[in-house]
Amino acid sequence: MMDSEKYLGIYKTRRQGNSVTVTIPKEANINAGTELAVTQTSAGIIYVPIKPTKKTNRYATQAAKNHNYQQDIDDLGYDPNTQPPVGSERINDSW
Repeated sequence: MMDSEKYLGIYKTRRQGNSVTVTIPKEANINAGTELAVTQTSAGIIYVPIKPTKKTNRYATQAAKNHNYQQDIDDLGYDPNTQPPVGSERINDSW
């Protein structure tokens, strides 16, 4: 083992739906929801946490500010914001 490695124990996998999961101990300091890159090697499986990227508001970009949304409505032939729901759309969900 390298100096930066720390043995955290042995954990048993379990089936969850169509997947197999393994518990990650709290001592690993990995928060819930963290994405992991998984690599299979001849020595075993390596899990590496992926640093989250900063989420941006795609509508606050200069490209969005310069976009001609009226042209999109003209191309569609209707304004989607004024159309009543026709199926089981979830119209009250907040983004």
